[in-house]
Amino acid sequence: CEWFRGLTPTATSCRRCAAEDVGNAPRSPSYRRSGLTLLEVMLALAILGGALATIGELMRIGARNAEIARDKTTVQLLAESTMAELEIGFLPLQAQGQAPVADVEYQDDWLFSVDVQPIDDAALVAVQVLVEQSPEIYSRPVSFKLTRWLIDETLLTTTTSTETGG
Repeated sequence: CEWFRGLTPTATSCRRCAAEDVGNAPRSPSYRRSGLTLLEVMLALAILGGALATIGELMRIGARNAEIARDKTTVQLLAESTMAELEIGFLPLQAQGQAPVADVEYQDDWLFSVDVQPIDDAALVAVQVLVEQSPEIYSRPVSFKLTRWLIDETLLTTTTSTETGG
């Protein structure tokens, strides 16, 4: 090798010497190894895991809120339906304890009760319908109370007959 003879190596003189010189040369800033370090991979996995855990929790919360909204809508519709049945005379206009709702789809899960209070002598009554999920099945039952003033036909006929003297 020319280097051992005291001469400076040239690119064409000795490949071994040229390779050694390149290996000992300081690295330029533009020369970098490609790839990721273990620390970068672990950090990326930690961020990904945290994001997945957060998304999973948000999905659970969203599903629970959707169930609550569904139950609240259902209880309001069942209360309106029960009140309509009382108004048209399908159900008797009298106080009633807890009973399953008339809708076959919801009979196992939902109960209703009716409270009737007279308001005045004009044959008006305050009808209160309470619909709730069965507390035996649900730990946090949803309930809804609906109150309307209705004309009680039985009070109306007795009021009319006493006014006419009959």
